[in-house]
Amino acid sequence: MKDRARIEKYLRRYEQGLDTYENEHPHWRIEVLVSLIQWGLKSLRHHVEDPRERQVTWGNPFAELHYEVGWKWESRNGRDVAPGGHIFGEITPKDVANEAKANTALARIMVEQLNAMTLADATNWAWYEKRKNYYTPVFPIETTAKLNAIKSKRARREAFVELMRPFSIGEARVEASVGKLKSGQRVPRRMRKGNQPMDIPGIQLSGEINGRKFDIGLIFEIHPLIADYDQKKAYHPVVAGLAVLGGNARLVDGEMVQDTPADWPKGDREKFWEELLVEIAKITAALIPKAEAEGSVILSVNSQIKVPANCWSPEHRSATIKQIADLQSLAGELQDFRVHAIDSAGAQLGQPPCQVCGWIHDKGFAQIRINERDIITLRGILPDIVTLVHRAHEKGFRALSTKDDELAKVCGGYGNPCKAFDDLKHREDYKRLFDTSRRGFISIRGVLGKNRNKSESSPE
Repeated sequence: MKDRARIEKYLRRYEQGLDTYENEHPHWRIEVLVSLIQWGLKSLRHHVEDPRERQVTWGNPFAELHYEVGWKWESRNGRDVAPGGHIFGEITPKDVANEAKANTALARIMVEQLNAMTLADATNWAWYEKRKNYYTPVFPIETTAKLNAIKSKRARREAFVELMRPFSIGEARVEASVGKLKSGQRVPRRMRKGNQPMDIPGIQLSGEINGRKFDIGLIFEIHPLIADYDQKKAYHPVVAGLAVLGGNARLVDGEMVQDTPADWPKGDREKFWEELLVEIAKITAALIPKAEAEGSVILSVNSQIKVPANCWSPEHRSATIKQIADLQSLAGELQDFRVHAIDSAGAQLGQPPCQVCGWIHDKGFAQIRINERDIITLRGILPDIVTLVHRAHEKGFRALSTKDDELAKVCGGYGNPCKAFDDLKHREDYKRLFDTSRRGFISIRGVLGKNRNKSESSPE
């Protein structure tokens, strides 16, 4: 039972970590796709640069690779209707014996899941079930229903072909029949077809290595998964290739060919591969759709809106807040929205400073006037933190411990006031508001600070 409880604990942590990663990386599929391209090029490099290799060479720099994924081969405990489906990873008691092992296991599983999901998304989650050299295409239930709803056989066949076609990047598509090529095998020229629709148009990489210029086009394809039930092996056929676009063209046996790095010194070829991988890493931003890239900018807007007093009465307050939110959301998605009523009388320069802190501020500490020019505007839990510190000074305390129960409760997940101000992008305001010279305590600056000696009142 202890093993089960420990596993469930780390499973919950895994799910939370996965959610956090996806939220922090909204374009994670593109990031993973780029890493898969790098994997394909590293594998291609291994074959091209291997002197024993006779098929995948600089004269034919194309290879099919097999990216293996976890697969459910049998029904488990009679609970599953049928076998088949991804297994992103398994956790055993040994994997979570201690914190270090658990973190390693969870990181490994996350990489496997993100890679498998990216490959499956690219191929519409379609796959082939292979038994005794017979391939049966399989689709998700929703896709099958949509196909069956197409009355015309011709249209249904065209839809089927489109669903099963490979995800393609480059100038030409590789028309390989299912299961015809083995991992690492070269791709014959006859299988390469031009003028085919591509998911991502050609990515061209140009450069120079010690005076040797190159002009390379990337070819990369992801084919639907093949679940080989005879060999108990599930994999996506992945084609990685380079189209040599530039250089000196020569006529060989009636065919126009291009010079390649094949005759370069070994050091220059190694430099070429290194530069190629570096350039591939840079294409992530280029692959993000322009509209999404523009939409991903998050703006923090500080504003004050004057409304009639009647609109802020309890019976009308909700409607007023909704109206303000609707107006702000016209410019984009509203991700964080808070409304505070400001005590305008207290915020005016003509009002006397607070007798406790020496500043002019509203009742809720949403705004604090530091001098004639500067006003600090706070949001979220920050006004509550200042309120607690201010209240401590009202009672005559010179400082408030960061471990104070009420203060710790207000800070919540931030842990302490300094962390809260830092995470909410108010680090400079924190330095201006609080004296953190003594570890473990915070003190509000102002009138009370005048009575402290120089070493106590110096800011952080």
